[in-house]
Amino acid sequence: MLKDNQVQYDPQTDVLYLVSKMGQIERSQEVSPGITIEYNDKGEGVGLEVLHASKVFSNKVIALLLAHQVGVL
Repeated sequence: MLKDNQVQYDPQTDVLYLVSKMGQIERSQEVSPGITIEYNDKGEGVGLEVLHASKVFSNKVIALLLAHQVGVL
């Protein structure tokens, strides 16, 4: 499971960002419209950015992310 600081959702921009590994980002690749994987210098995926996250994930998932961010869960 990802730690608190590894999951960030911004409701104003509707962007979800997941960090799988800390480190410098060397390159990014859009793997699907609005979904980008970020890689470190070893070619390991270190982050995932999802634009328009509310269109990708259900309202229930978005609500859980927001509740977790504000400390309700």
